[in-house]
Amino acid sequence: MNRTGPQPSRTPVRLRANGVPLPTGSSFQQALVEAAAVANLSPSSHNCQPWGHAWLKSDRAKASAYELLDLLPGHDDATAGDPDNIYLALAQDTDRSLTALPAHSAEMHLSCGSYWHLLLRALAAQGWVPTAVHHIEPEALDHAAHRAAADSDWPRNWRMLSLAVLSRTGIPRSADLTDLRATATARHTNRAPYRDLRVAPEALHELAHLSPTAWATSNPPHVTVRHLRSPVELRRLATFIAHHAGRDFSDSAAWRETHSYFRWSAEDAAARPDGFTPEQVFGAVSTPRRLLARVALNPAALPHLCRLGFDRYLGTQLAKTVHTTPVITAAGLPTDTPTAPDLLSAGMWLANYWLTATQAGLALHPLSILTQHEDLRSELQQRFGLPGRTFFVARLGHPTTTTAATLRHTAATLTL
Repeated sequence: MNRTGPQPSRTPVRLRANGVPLPTGSSFQQALVEAAAVANLSPSSHNCQPWGHAWLKSDRAKASAYELLDLLPGHDDATAGDPDNIYLALAQDTDRSLTALPAHSAEMHLSCGSYWHLLLRALAAQGWVPTAVHHIEPEALDHAAHRAAADSDWPRNWRMLSLAVLSRTGIPRSADLTDLRATATARHTNRAPYRDLRVAPEALHELAHLSPTAWATSNPPHVTVRHLRSPVELRRLATFIAHHAGRDFSDSAAWRETHSYFRWSAEDAAARPDGFTPEQVFGAVSTPRRLLARVALNPAALPHLCRLGFDRYLGTQLAKTVHTTPVITAAGLPTDTPTAPDLLSAGMWLANYWLTATQAGLALHPLSILTQHEDLRSELQQRFGLPGRTFFVARLGHPTTTTAATLRHTAATLTL
């Protein structure tokens, strides 16, 4: 297994008939490093960053990729075995995944799908275009092909989620990569109140009708979007939030996991570069307020405070912010029982939605409490007539303040 950084190539560049450079290991390795740096800025629940990717480079790993692709529906084997192809696998890192709630499994797939979208888009900007993207059903991984692919170098805590076939079929567009990197860097979860400014209808129309990705995928997303923005809708949602958002704090197991992602000191943030700092949650805070929050939100103290109504107070504060938000985004899938591939495709769509919103000068703040509990999700859909299965609800608007960059691990990558 190769974990070293890219080395400069001294091999003469081979050209196709159309003048496009043929793939070389070193050139793709450099492109992958660049792409991973962009993809690692993807959104994830609690900023847990539960993703990784593997370049299936050796003859043994490629053979495993061919065998696995043969098992997948919709795979066109016309280019199978083409030595110029690159095979790249997406993985979920179970050691970095949230597990306290059943819905966290879906959130991890959404997070990994978002990472996959940015990784493939950044590679395409460098000329390495996906010719096929196959999300993998868990049942396919029980086959001998997966046992062969997951050789001794495949981490035990990694679950393969998707396999992409890439070819050097495009001309590198450095401006595209630069723009993508700038947008991904500017994208943050912004929990502060938003400006009292209407979101342009043209921007909402674009967000509700995003074009699919240019590359082929075996699981194209079928996402429906509702933008709640009338005073009546916002008031009704704020009331719903006030009644139920306190569950974020009163569910002991879920709160212990959430609390474990707070990084209260600079030393802790440096040692564990994920999660969130108090400033990212509360905005600029004084030292006394930071200490008070640290004590009040401690899992040992919070249950006692919840018995005094502290959870309802926190839910009411969030409701006030929701009530003054210009738009609430609600995105759903057409089936009530989405598969893992469905959720990965939805995650890819979500990354595109968030990047498009960022380019329009808009901010997002996910209201995950509404999708993490089955009864709340079901009631939300009934109250607002949301079709299918809602998988994402968020505040959308023009930010009043900037948000600090989130903490980031080094991109988890390996070469087999």
